[in-house]
Amino acid sequence: MSAETKMVTEGLIDFKREGEIFHTFYKLFGTLEKRTRNPLIVLHGGPGLCHNYLVEFAQLAEKYAIPVIVYDQLGNGKSTHLKEKPPTFWNIDLFIDELVNLLNHFGIQDSFDIAGHSWGGILASEFEVRRQPAGLKHLIITSSLAASSLWNQSNGILLQAFPDGVKQGIMGGMKDPEKFSLALKEFHAVHGCTIRPVPDYYWQTLDEVFGPNGDPTVAAAPYVYFYYLAHCSPLC
Repeated sequence: MSAETKMVTEGLIDFKREGEIFHTFYKLFGTLEKRTRNPLIVLHGGPGLCHNYLVEFAQLAEKYAIPVIVYDQLGNGKSTHLKEKPPTFWNIDLFIDELVNLLNHFGIQDSFDIAGHSWGGILASEFEVRRQPAGLKHLIITSSLAASSLWNQSNGILLQAFPDGVKQGIMGGMKDPEKFSLALKEFHAVHGCTIRPVPDYYWQTLDEVFGPNGDPTVAAAPYVYFYYLAHCSPLC
C-alpha cells in the first residue's frame, strides 16, 4: 500500500445560502492530484445522519486508488447545525446545491461518480433528474427506495418479528425521539448492520441524531423526509 493511498484529509467548505455562509464538513480518502480514476462522492442516509458509518468506502482508495469523499450534509455531524431554521428551509434543492458546491470546491464537477445510500440514494437520483450533470459518469444506489409503498410494506413485514415496544417505537417516529432511537437500534442490530460486534462508528451515526447531544432537526423536518416517503419518484 503506497503512502499516497493512505492519505486522509478533512476540513470545512464554505456554503453560501440565502445571504448566509454555512460550512460542510468533508473527509477525503486518497488524493485528487494526478488521479487515474474518477473520485467517488458518497452520500449518507437519513435525512439527518452523518458520514461516520460510510468510512468503509475508504478501502476503495487503499485498494484501487479511487479518491473517496464523504461529507456531513448541512445540519448534521460536523457541518453547520441550524436548529432555528423553519421546516421549509430543509428541502431537496438545499442538499442538491450543497452537493454542487462540494463538487465545485474540489474542481471535480466535470468527471465524478456518486454512491448514494438510503436517503442519499434519493438525493443522488434527484440530483441527476433535476440538474442532469454532464460530469456524473456513474451513479450507484444502495439500500435506497424503489417506491415508498414498497419501503413501508417491507419495513412492516420485518417489524412483525420484533416485540411490541420496538414496533411502537418505530411507528411513533420522531414524536418520541428517545423511544424511536431505542427501537431503531434494536431494528438496526438485526437488519442494519451484520458485522459483529457492531462497530462503534455505526452507533455513533445514530447518536448524532438521537443521542444525549444529538440534533434531530433535519431528521424531523417534514419537507424532506415525509414528503419523499409519500411522493418518492420512480427513479428513487
